[in-house]
This record gives sequence, C-alpha cells and structure tokens, in this order.
Amino acid sequence: MNNIIPAVEKTILLMEFLAKSPAGASQSELKKELGISMSTAYRILQTLLEHRWVRKNPAGVYTPDNGLLPLLYRFRGSMEILEQSQQVIDRVAAKQEIACKLSIRRGAEQVTLLRAEPAGPVALTGQVGSSFPVIEGSVGGALLCDESMEALSSLIAECRVDLAEKRNPELLFDAIREVREKGYTLNLRRNRWNIAAMSMPLRNATGSVIAALTLIGTESDFAGKKREKLRSVLDGAVAECAGGTGREEKQ
Repeated sequence: MNNIIPAVEKTILLMEFLAKSPAGASQSELKKELGISMSTAYRILQTLLEHRWVRKNPAGVYTPDNGLLPLLYRFRGSMEILEQSQQVIDRVAAKQEIACKLSIRRGAEQVTLLRAEPAGPVALTGQVGSSFPVIEGSVGGALLCDESMEALSSLIAECRVDLAEKRNPELLFDAIREVREKGYTLNLRRNRWNIAAMSMPLRNATGSVIAALTLIGTESDFAGKKREKLRSVLDGAVAECAGGTGREEKQ
C-alpha cells in the first residue's frame, strides 16, 4: 500500500535539489530536473515563498530562505556534534592508520558526510556525498538499529539495488542485533568492495541515532586482538564526537 502524498514528495524533492544547488535554480530548471509540470513547480514555489522557505531573486532564481531556521533549531545540538566530528575522525585515521568515515541517513540512502584516510596510495572510503542504500553493510546496521521490523521490511522491499542484504535480509537483521547487543557491528568482506568495516551509531542528547561512525580496512586489520583495540578506538571516537570525554585509546 502506497501512503506517499505526491505533492508533499515533490515539495521535498524540490527543497533537496535547492539545498544541493549553491547557485539556486529557476522554475524552469526545477521543472526539468525534477520531472514536474510548470504549473506544479509554480504552485509549490508560491507556497514555499509564502512561508519564507525559499526566496526569489530579481533574475528569477530560487534559493532556500531563513523561514526554515525555526524548524532547524531543535536540531542544533545534532549539527554541533556533526561539525566537531571531522577533527575526531582525522585524528583517528592518522593515529590508527585506518580509514574512518561518518555517514548519515537520507530517506532510503546512507550518505557519506565526513571522511578521513591515512597516508597511502589507496583510498577506502567513498567521496563525501557518496550515497548507498541505507540497508547496506555495517553502516546500515548502525543507522537502522532503532528501527522497527515493519520499517526495515519496507526498506528492504523498496531497495532496487542487487545487494547481499536485499537477497538475504538476515545479514541486515544480524548487524542490527549485533549493534543492540555489543554496541557495534563488524562486516568482514560481505560487501561489493571486498573490504571490512566496523560501525557504531552516533546519538544526540535525546538518544536518537543521527549518524554512523565507521572504521574501514582489510579483514586482517580486525583480526584477533586488533578487533578489540579498534572497537575501543571507535567507542572513544563516538563518545568524543557526542561531546563526552571518551575512553582512552589502547596503545
């Protein structure tokens, strides 16, 4: 059963497009990029102008406006956590010589928001802005660890990418159970890139998951005692990102 309201979905897509377009966009550009009619684009834009969610300059270009700020105020704490996380993952990558990234959820996708790589010729993390199905890998387990079975089943059913988690949903369920029991999940080469990854959820002050912090390497990086050391490193990094003191990293 499809419970999506088309007009609302088009409005969200329009706002997302404007948010990713530094120079803004005209009504005709929005029509073309979003595949909506000129009249629909006009009505949406007029509604958003009325509420000051967008502004229009003399050249007819639309950009987000400050009418959105009151809605974003409640997320100020979460934004502060994300802003200070880059320094943390930079330090972890350099000190531990392992790739580190921070991912957020955007609907049915996981998006790489921050990344850091140790010195070397090969990069293991996707570029900032890279997106993947939210159900995929250890990141998916961390981002979705608080979701209901109904919500998870819907995400799996709606995924159009041929993933291991799509073919075998137990991989996702196992990752979520591991996060709930241990606080982290470890994916050893069960992915499209043949890499190993350990992820933990990053929560805000109210306990909501706002991101996933991930260490990425080879299977050998997480072998034996190295696994516990990196778990401790990741645990400390998550605590530091969230504003806590964190635990001392094992040397």
